[in-house]
Amino acid sequence: MKINFYHKEIRSLVKSFSYAFRGLWFCIRNERNMRIHIVSSVLVLLFSLIYGLTRVELAVLSVTLGLVMMCELINTAIEALVNLESPSYDNLARIAKDVAAGAVLMCAFAAVGVAIALFLRPAKLAAAIATILSTPMYAMGFLLILVVGLVFIFKGPKRERPNRDAVKVYRPENRRKRRLHDETSGTHKKR
Repeated sequence: MKINFYHKEIRSLVKSFSYAFRGLWFCIRNERNMRIHIVSSVLVLLFSLIYGLTRVELAVLSVTLGLVMMCELINTAIEALVNLESPSYDNLARIAKDVAAGAVLMCAFAAVGVAIALFLRPAKLAAAIATILSTPMYAMGFLLILVVGLVFIFKGPKRERPNRDAVKVYRPENRRKRRLHDETSGTHKKR
């Protein structure tokens, strides 16, 4: 009995993680700004290792970069919900999308502020840049990541267009229509 319970719990946990990764992958495939955040985060984190941030500074930087990407994910979710509810143009839908995008922008500005606070030590900054430029492996590595990153940002993975017909969307009016259809056709199913 206990083994079966734990098996169901583990399956449920794996399923929830797969849903989360599916949402993350959707955002990466469809949102250029998310790809920009990813590439810039990789470059900044690599630079921070050469720059020599302390563990606490690296933790602050990592949390900040994570917050920016989390805001982009939330923005994408809000845009999807707004598109679902009002497929045609609506002023309130525009406001919701603009405010969500503004939240991402504010978070990105805050991340730039954190980066300035962490990296604006002129002597240390010059030494880190000199290390990158004088070490061929570092210079080629950063250049390669930059080129691959630009291709990833602008070409990116193939965009996924959600198919409204392929996904069964729960809406109260659908349930009402189904109930009315069942009543008129004479079929009654227990739910």
